[in-house]
Amino acid sequence: MSKISVAIRGATGSVGQKFLELLFEHPLFQVKELAASEKSAGKKYKHAANWLMQKTLRNEIAEMTIKACRPTLISKVVFSALDASVAEDIEEDFAKAGYIVISNARNHRYDLNVPLVIPEVNPDHLDMIKFQNYRSGAIITNPNCSTIGMVLALKPIHDQFGIESLNVV
Repeated sequence: MSKISVAIRGATGSVGQKFLELLFEHPLFQVKELAASEKSAGKKYKHAANWLMQKTLRNEIAEMTIKACRPTLISKVVFSALDASVAEDIEEDFAKAGYIVISNARNHRYDLNVPLVIPEVNPDHLDMIKFQNYRSGAIITNPNCSTIGMVLALKPIHDQFGIESLNVV
């Protein structure tokens, strides 16, 4: 089975770098494009990013030229690591242009029919995207990071015993 080509927007920041690290050897996805701010666009990744991750930066990524964050990418699946201050409009523009946007930003977490997906817990929530108004595009997001860890721990407890109430501080 061939891998799905994906792009990472906000690739030079720490969240973008984490996406890269997680996708290095992913069985389903292959990073084909990187996008970032106008100040990074046109540069080789190795010259635009200060690599912060534990895994060594792969040469094929280091040599990639960064593109602008515009819906002109070839990859139709885009992992978005954009800061919330700029993510909202850019993510909507991409979805309207037919891209599947998988976002880490908070901007669309409360939008109607935008699933908050934790794949190990609720992959069925992806069905919500067919009710979005982006034609062939979509926006998918994750809950905030503290919620993800908590839900992963609570899911098997809920399945086995049920949970009637929960106080989180």
